[in-house]
Amino acid sequence: MLENSSFRQGIRDSALIILAVAFFGTAYGVLALSAGFSPWLTIFSSVVIVSGAAQFAMVGLLPAGPVAVLVAAVGLGLRHVPMSAALAGIIGPRPLGTRLRLSFVLVDETFGLTVRAANSGVEDLVAYKTAADLMLYSSFVGGTIVGAWFGGAIDPQVVGIGVLFPLLFLGIAAPMIRTRRDWIVVGLTVATSLVAASILPPAWQITTAAIAASIGGMAVGE
Repeated sequence: MLENSSFRQGIRDSALIILAVAFFGTAYGVLALSAGFSPWLTIFSSVVIVSGAAQFAMVGLLPAGPVAVLVAAVGLGLRHVPMSAALAGIIGPRPLGTRLRLSFVLVDETFGLTVRAANSGVEDLVAYKTAADLMLYSSFVGGTIVGAWFGGAIDPQVVGIGVLFPLLFLGIAAPMIRTRRDWIVVGLTVATSLVAASILPPAWQITTAAIAASIGGMAVGE
């Protein structure tokens, strides 16, 4: 696989955003510590959950109890249903082991990279997504380790971590915006997010925006 040109392209494309993802992981580590997690539990949660949105919701909703955390996790996780269906359609039939491996790191960043790779004619999408998954997974977990072990000296409110999240996502999305459809999807996502934030519970805001943007993107040609 290391000789696969699609694998190497996946590494190159994901290299554009791994620093932002690593910072995201570091921010999670800091916030998890401030919420009462031990460093080891903080790191373990990033290793097994592999969902930054769900992890941030988890540490934010812990004071509200396990039901609130569960509802948030389900609401945020629903966006993976259309994402999985889209990837299955562009990657095609694969052995069960390959599908399970690809589904383990089903995050917004690698999803976007893989869809763009499919549209640009990348030959081996399995190798491409595998490379992107490895890059982003290792950078997020690595960032979490940094935040977990050194974040005890950082006050999240003082450094304004919450304010940095929108800027971080803009930085991650920017390299992927190329076509007219991309700009329309971005516009729909921003508009839907603003509306959802004003009328829906936090657990459903990301899922609603993602579904609306996906429908809009499918309805618009390149």
